[in-house]
Amino acid sequence: MPATINASQQNFPSPVIRIFETPTALGDAAARDIVACAAEAIAARGRFAVAISGGSLPKLVFPALIAAVPRRQWAGWHIFWVDERMVPPTHADSNFRLARKILFDHAPIPPEQIFPLDTTLPAEEAARKYQKIIETTVGNPPKFDAILLGMGPDGHTASLFPGHPLLAETTRRVAPVFDSPKPPPERVTLTMPELNRARCIFFIVTGGGKADILPRVLSPSPNETPLPAAMVHPPENAVRWYLDAAAAEKI
Repeated sequence: MPATINASQQNFPSPVIRIFETPTALGDAAARDIVACAAEAIAARGRFAVAISGGSLPKLVFPALIAAVPRRQWAGWHIFWVDERMVPPTHADSNFRLARKILFDHAPIPPEQIFPLDTTLPAEEAARKYQKIIETTVGNPPKFDAILLGMGPDGHTASLFPGHPLLAETTRRVAPVFDSPKPPPERVTLTMPELNRARCIFFIVTGGGKADILPRVLSPSPNETPLPAAMVHPPENAVRWYLDAAAAEKI
């Protein structure tokens, strides 16, 4: 059985933290909870609008989703991206390419309900276009039913990095990044206000490389500038953290 921890965060619902012995167990549990979130969204609004991430998250969660999602439910899924690298969709760094390989090639999601970012455009234009697509499809202001996030060993999430000016963004829902400290430098990302509008946030974090930073994210010091992952806290819903034992070693 996974361990469950409730951690307090002032002025926001306490995050729910679940710790699993293995990444496989983590992926299975996260998939079950995402399916439940999708079922609730489809029953209430007729669709499940979800923004997905790249990195290690697809390999951890998407195979489990393929096994867990009832076949008929896929018809209600509408898939967007949390962030994307400005590379061709066939490039090894493309988040779309990874999702297609692991998920879309195996799940009967209607192709017209998959919304990749147009990486043939300049990043500024691509961001404006993607924001318009999200507003038209999800709503204005858009409120995703779920956002699936990972976290880097520096505490970044999406393409929102520690100390970056974009963390102070208040008006745009989607924005370009030209100076990512991780290659490739040019990206497009959802902004913090958009992350914090979501109905459900799922953080999927594994590996000992995240162990040192997690205490600073889950229990930020009032004297320290919060790390990007610590800034994700929708006012209405608890953030859900799924950690393996290696990542959770120091919390």
